[in-house]
Amino acid sequence: MRATLKSGVYLLSFSILVSLMASCLGNDTYDTYPLTDAELLSFSLSSDSVSDLANVVFTIDQGVDSGFIYNYDSMAYQTVMKDKAIITYSSGAGTNNVLNITNGDSIWVSSGDSIDVSQPLTFRVYAQDGKTTKIYSVKLNIHQVDPDSVQYHPITSGLLFLQTDETKTVEYNNLYLTYSKINNQIQLYSSSDAINWAQESFSGLPVNTVIKGIQSTGDHLFAYTDDGELYVDSTGNQWELVNKPASIKVTSILGYLNSGPYQAEGLSLVVATGGINTFAITDKNLVQWNYDSITPIPDDFPLYDFSNYSYQLMYSSRISIFGGTSLNGNIQSAVWSTENGLYWAKLTTDSVNVFPPLEGANVFYYNNEFWLINGKSDNGYNTNVYYSLDWGVTWQTKSENSQPPVNYTPRYEASLVMSKDNKYFYIIGGKQDAALTDVWSGFVNKMEFDH
Repeated sequence: MRATLKSGVYLLSFSILVSLMASCLGNDTYDTYPLTDAELLSFSLSSDSVSDLANVVFTIDQGVDSGFIYNYDSMAYQTVMKDKAIITYSSGAGTNNVLNITNGDSIWVSSGDSIDVSQPLTFRVYAQDGKTTKIYSVKLNIHQVDPDSVQYHPITSGLLFLQTDETKTVEYNNLYLTYSKINNQIQLYSSSDAINWAQESFSGLPVNTVIKGIQSTGDHLFAYTDDGELYVDSTGNQWELVNKPASIKVTSILGYLNSGPYQAEGLSLVVATGGINTFAITDKNLVQWNYDSITPIPDDFPLYDFSNYSYQLMYSSRISIFGGTSLNGNIQSAVWSTENGLYWAKLTTDSVNVFPPLEGANVFYYNNEFWLINGKSDNGYNTNVYYSLDWGVTWQTKSENSQPPVNYTPRYEASLVMSKDNKYFYIIGGKQDAALTDVWSGFVNKMEFDH
């Protein structure tokens, strides 16, 4: 609207100026012309055979001598322009003034004509004076790759600190931190991009720490030992022993609950007390402990080798546990969830689609879905990617274009972390017959698109 108003004011001023000149010098001395304008002001396409074409919004990039017309949001993958499309345009000259000069041809195009848009076009637009022209390049953008397919790439290999049975990578303070136990010593490596790694010093973490049980909440790290002690780190390299009740031993860390309207913030765990394993939660200061010393956890609840995820759903903070191994050694295929750390509900049932029993799998929230990758069962290694649209209640196998390539080594007990912009996921290490020392990246193609 502003550009139109400006053009109108300019036209009015120009007309007044021409009138004054004509009055002073005489009409038969000078010819007068309307404002010359060789610019296209609007452009659209439509087609009966491609209904979505009418909804495509075109951008007109007005250069000084030439312009470019294109759709910023590309049309869907595999869109085929079989028939001609109807072109609709308006120009500053207010008339049909477009000459199609594509491939050296010269054909006048009126608004409402049919035209072949399967290839880029070149238009010459004429102003009302018939002399001033402007060239426009026109391109209909169609996605050339499947936006829903997943690209997997090995980004580094030969990381010797991953060559061990015990390793865990977490995200903390904009870094990826990898803890590994080598020759009965714990080492720490850090990276900002999952490719270049440097060894770091740290203190306070005892050698009997359960490395694969280390977890991050973003501003704290938590770990437990094989004799039931709990440690916390709030700096990234200085661990401290938590002063917990002497009557309990930590069996497993389940995750962290953020505060919500109906719940308190705290760390969710399984603790052993009086010969039973029971659910427990501490406050954010790790001072108040709440647990039931009488009620044991369910027999099929996973204690080890599970994947967990903390998230916000509506107004509630939740933790969900996926797969894993129960105390009796059985590998599970269930999803458990809690809102308070003390009561856990099984979301899945045997009669509904679910992933197979897996230990050491990786579950993450990506592309508005829960994804599950990697893991091992009694029958071998998981080679599929599963997903859930309902927060873990039901699961399906991703389509073939989302599965890892043939050169990807199936694995379990790998670490999976996200890039800072959540476009990419990184799979770090893991085990098959032996420890794997590589890092893979993965992303859905549409995460790379500009829109």
